[in-house]
Amino acid sequence: SDMPDIKNGNLILAAHSGNSNVSYFKDLNKLELNDNIYIEYNNKEYQYKIVNYYTVEKTGLIDIIRNKNKTTLTLITCIGNTNKQLVIISELYKITNL
Repeated sequence: SDMPDIKNGNLILAAHSGNSNVSYFKDLNKLELNDNIYIEYNNKEYQYKIVNYYTVEKTGLIDIIRNKNKTTLTLITCIGNTNKQLVIISELYKITNL
């Protein structure tokens, strides 16, 4: 995983879904194509747009399908009561100084 300021890099964040107090991605399945995601890092706001999402079997390995000529953010979480994981791919479109 790369930090957001790496050109053509891929920041990867994975978190639990579900109902516990550490289920930071419990609503990740509600995101849709073209939704925006905002990350603050080093006094800048990185704005991403969702371009793809897919599910994979939960095996401990995930093929991340992304455009390697773009700076991307990948979000990963489990899908409740299944042996699958949700993978969301978004691409950077704007950086704003805070």
